[in-house]
Amino acid sequence: MKNNTPNLNLSITLKDGRKLGYAEYGDPFGKVILYFHGFPGSRLESAHFHDVAIKNHYRVIGVDRPGMGLSSMDDHRTILSWAADVIELADQLDIDTFSILGHSGGAPFVAACAYAISERLQSAAIISGMAPIEKPESRIGMTRGQIIANSLIQTMPWLTSVMMRLTLMMLKNPNKMMKQMIKQLPEVDQVLFQDPETGKAIIDSTIEAFKNGIAGPAKEMKLLFKAWGFDLENIKCPVTIWQGALDRQVPLSHAEIYAKLIPGAQLKLVEGEGHHSLIRHHGKEILRTLLHH
Repeated sequence: MKNNTPNLNLSITLKDGRKLGYAEYGDPFGKVILYFHGFPGSRLESAHFHDVAIKNHYRVIGVDRPGMGLSSMDDHRTILSWAADVIELADQLDIDTFSILGHSGGAPFVAACAYAISERLQSAAIISGMAPIEKPESRIGMTRGQIIANSLIQTMPWLTSVMMRLTLMMLKNPNKMMKQMIKQLPEVDQVLFQDPETGKAIIDSTIEAFKNGIAGPAKEMKLLFKAWGFDLENIKCPVTIWQGALDRQVPLSHAEIYAKLIPGAQLKLVEGEGHHSLIRHHGKEILRTLLHH
């Protein structure tokens, strides 16, 4: 990174020959934070941390998960296998220990790393994070439509391809359906989408997930709705849970599941914030808490 300009299109080759894409923001010599994007999403999602990271000497690395952005497809991937990819990235970049944070659908992958590679982690943060759908209490606060959609995906996994194709069409050609979805968000989130620059950044970073088609996002969607393969109770890494009180996409019940099951986890409930606004309005506080846990 030169003159504090982000490097957006970086990649490494993993031992099995796959590419793992990433982008670097902030201070290239700062304390390392790996950012796990939402679902569907990409490495570009962490761009809004750039200015805060420069001022506070943080090196934020946004990483594309398999089949999304610049990262190759992995037909055999699991939620837990992400931890091995992260270790290979850290080793190739000569990073010994680091912190991690994930937003929304990136939360399960934060949990997987906190479970599997805690010896390499300084701390972890989950922001507006999706909890295991298998937990009955995860339905608390969800709309009837969300509950029905989740049940359909669990019973008919092939629907993930259909849903991802529709999602991509909607993102590329914003229509009445997209506008209607935005209207269902709390006002604080609607304002973000109504701002031309911020709204475009959110949409563009999501479209990047489909750079190689719908197969990668569809595969991940299936994984998110199955058992994750590990117990949150066995996590030994310090974890902070951040949740916006107005979040309608991932309700408070999910944050409470993490806070209840992860030993020593701290829950920070922020009034007046939604799903997208929390991470943008409180980025500085989130990163500072992460590195001074």
